Amino acid sequence: MKRIKGKVVCSSNDKTVSVEVVRLYTHPKYKKRVKSSKKYHAHDEENRCQVGDFVTLVSCAPVSKTKKFMVSEVVPKREAAPEETVDLEIMKPLEIAIAKLRAATKAAKS
Repeated sequence: MKRIKGKVVCSSNDKTVSVEVVRLYTHPKYKKRVKSSKKYHAHDEENRCQVGDFVTLVSCAPVSKTKKFMVSEVVPKREAAPEETVDLEIMKPLEIAIAKLRAATKAAKS
């Protein structure tokens, strides 16, 4: 079963949420890191997702024409840390150092 993680951007429909999944990849010709995003519709049986929540989607049999994923795990917006949104294992070492430095300066300001 395919699992993807993303952020809820719309939850106004009944039992349906729109989830934006952001991925980083290296451009084949220019070797530069590129960020791309894609929206998926997912089935949320209990209407427990709110805008801004981070969710894990699991592929399933099609529920409707556009819904081919089901919400399996919800991390509320207030509990999710900014570090969870960035996948550190695909970042370059310099970018990791910059991200840690920014996190340290934010903590010092607070």
